[in-house]
Amino acid sequence: MALINFDCPECGHNLEVDEGGAGFIIKCPECANPLQIPDLPRSHRIRKLAVAGTTLLAILLLFAANLYFAYQTRNLQAREQALVQEVSGLEQAVNDLKPLGGALQQAQALAMAQDGEIARLKAQLPEVALKAIDEAEALSRELEKTSRQFLDNHAGARTELLRAHMGKVVEAAKNSLPAAPVLTDAGPGRGVQGRLIVFPILPGPDGQTLRENAEITGIAEDKISVKFAGGTATYSLAELHPGVAAYLPVDRLLVLPRKQWQVEVIRVHQVLSAQRDERIAQLRASIHALLPADEE
Repeated sequence: MALINFDCPECGHNLEVDEGGAGFIIKCPECANPLQIPDLPRSHRIRKLAVAGTTLLAILLLFAANLYFAYQTRNLQAREQALVQEVSGLEQAVNDLKPLGGALQQAQALAMAQDGEIARLKAQLPEVALKAIDEAEALSRELEKTSRQFLDNHAGARTELLRAHMGKVVEAAKNSLPAAPVLTDAGPGRGVQGRLIVFPILPGPDGQTLRENAEITGIAEDKISVKFAGGTATYSLAELHPGVAAYLPVDRLLVLPRKQWQVEVIRVHQVLSAQRDERIAQLRASIHALLPADEE
């Protein structure tokens, strides 16, 4: 503790007393005069308070630092435990993947073997395909001869070939009619097979107008009877636009005049043969396009 230094006001004797005695009344040891011990000077008190405050602040800071380091230590321990668990989980995952690694190696080896086999087959494919095309061309030539002989010897086959062809002609011509017919349910004694068929424009084979608002009243083989504002008329199917037959219950074959049947059969057969040969030629060209330049 600090000492309080003061003089006796009576005899001037100098005294020093511990600061704890400030304010007490004592007797001067020299003259026995009673006197009161003064307080510490203001500068001493301020310095003492400053020292005390600094000490208290240091204690508080030290306590806060201890709390902070304790908190950080707990966090580090928790993170360490989590990291240990994560590492353990990874080790387990690696152990679990070891069997898969072997299976993956086997799969890779199998894939490499398959790739090699595919490459070998690709190398052989053009040669095999060209041989197949050669055989297809030979078969096509043989088929053309055989089918031509068959058509020459079988009238029924010629008829069916021509009927199928004329069916396509009629369906294609349906879209080129000047106007589609009006089809309604027919009353008793009217129409054809329960339908009333009226062509706003009844066209000829080249699309020219033959009649207007022509109502179909009867069909007998290739003969078509019609009624219109000025009277009635009868036409053969060959005298009408091919698309008309698409709306009538008639044999499409009858759209073609009989005198043209034989010539048309030969023409259709030649067209079909040419189309078949063209497809084979296109296949050959496609295969050649895949071949390296030195192998063509």
